[in-house]
Amino acid sequence: MLVRTLRPIDVVALASFERRAGGTEITAHNWPRVEPESGRVPYFNLVSASLAHHPGGRRSWVAEQNGRVVGLAVARPRAGGLVWDVAHLHAQPDEDNVAADLLEQVAACAGSHGARRVFLEAPSGGRGHVVARRAAFDRFTSSELYVLAPGFKVERTDLFEARPRLRADEQTLFQLYMAAVPAPVRAAEAMTLEEWGALYPGRKRWQPSFTGSRQQYVWELGTSMVGWLEVTFGQRSQFMELLVHPRYEDAADRLVRYALLQVSPKAAVYVLAREYQPYLASAWQRAGFRLAAEHEVFVKLLAARVREPRLVTANVVGG
Repeated sequence: MLVRTLRPIDVVALASFERRAGGTEITAHNWPRVEPESGRVPYFNLVSASLAHHPGGRRSWVAEQNGRVVGLAVARPRAGGLVWDVAHLHAQPDEDNVAADLLEQVAACAGSHGARRVFLEAPSGGRGHVVARRAAFDRFTSSELYVLAPGFKVERTDLFEARPRLRADEQTLFQLYMAAVPAPVRAAEAMTLEEWGALYPGRKRWQPSFTGSRQQYVWELGTSMVGWLEVTFGQRSQFMELLVHPRYEDAADRLVRYALLQVSPKAAVYVLAREYQPYLASAWQRAGFRLAAEHEVFVKLLAARVREPRLVTANVVGG
């Protein structure tokens, strides 16, 4: 078996693989890949991307055996390139070794471009756990995807209003992340301000904007940061992600109501709640959301952390 970069001449072999691709996908269908047709391999887009590798663009690999494509992996870096995501991973149900080899190729490429970690998300109870373990990926959390059907109504009483995120909020939001996310998850995702900023899923790092498909908001109470919200608008649906400080979890329903006022009731809304956010999952359900999928999240760390010595001011008694 040979794992190599996808080439434009692979279009026929990839199309043949697509016809056999039922039941071969190991990766989860995250938003916006939630429509029924999202299971299809986007081979035309992949082949087009293979003609010109743009910095920060997606990269694709195929596993070839006896002249046939038997596996496919697609990965893309997030803003800054410190984090890569495995967007697609396909292999036959009895070929977990093929999927693992593809994952190792993704990690090797990401590491050669200066990445520190690669994320893989897979449906709970699927093949993802076995494949991830073979490729030295570790599970560090799980998440639930919820959906709210179009036509919903929101009560406008007892609102807790937010404001747009500003550039000056970066340090405060990082402190919110440190308070709201458990240490084992932070160890897998981000331990420094630089790593936290690199979690942003866009091609460029976050910057203030009052237009575009992504909007971020923050809630404040005095000098405390209560919560953070990101709303992303897609062609057919919308996606929201919410983070609440542990001291203010009782206000989750109020934050959810305000968040729903920022999206259109004419399109479905998708949201996430991770395993350490049971209060948020309950708030989504009380707002009318229903469970759509359950996922497990894996990471492969590509860089080892080392202690960095620092000089600190010493208090000398009697000196």
